[in-house]
Amino acid sequence: MRHCVSTALSLIACLSLVACEKSGTEGGAPPAPSIAPATTVPSGKTAEVAPSAAAPSPSASAAAPAEPPGLVGTWEGRYDAKKGEVEMPPKVKDKVRTKDDGKAAVGPGTLSLTIGPDGELKGKTSGALGAAALSGKVEGDEVRATFFPDDAVSKEAMFGIVQGKRKDDKIVGRIRVASGDASIVREAEIELKKKD
Repeated sequence: MRHCVSTALSLIACLSLVACEKSGTEGGAPPAPSIAPATTVPSGKTAEVAPSAAAPSPSASAAAPAEPPGLVGTWEGRYDAKKGEVEMPPKVKDKVRTKDDGKAAVGPGTLSLTIGPDGELKGKTSGALGAAALSGKVEGDEVRATFFPDDAVSKEAMFGIVQGKRKDDKIVGRIRVASGDASIVREAEIELKKKD
């Protein structure tokens, strides 16, 4: 059965390529993307997808903006971590977080990130939230990155996200992290300025 599904998907992919090739040689407007019909798979079975069916087209990736204007470069700033709030549903008692006295992983720290011409973001932090690497992407004026500790097995390791948005000549946002067992939640406002 898998062989039949795989053969059918391969045949559909080949026919789509041939159809695109023929319509492209006739002149006129480029053809609209086609959607392959859904294939029914019996319950309990999985369908195999041809690698070419899942690959993005080169023209789709070429259409994306190549550079986040004005954001390329290195940005630096400071944070002051505080105990973070976690909203719980009504009548739910959170015994784990009530034990957090808010004294661990609070206080100042620094943040530095570099945005490349392709929108890729790399950076690092140090301070109250621990040493961590940042990795993410810029889309328009939005900055998003993961916050991953340098020592992920440490009891003090914090994991989370950094989100921000360009406002004039700054990136303004927030760090939101939690300990590995989620018993400690911390957050910090950030304001980054471009390094000269």
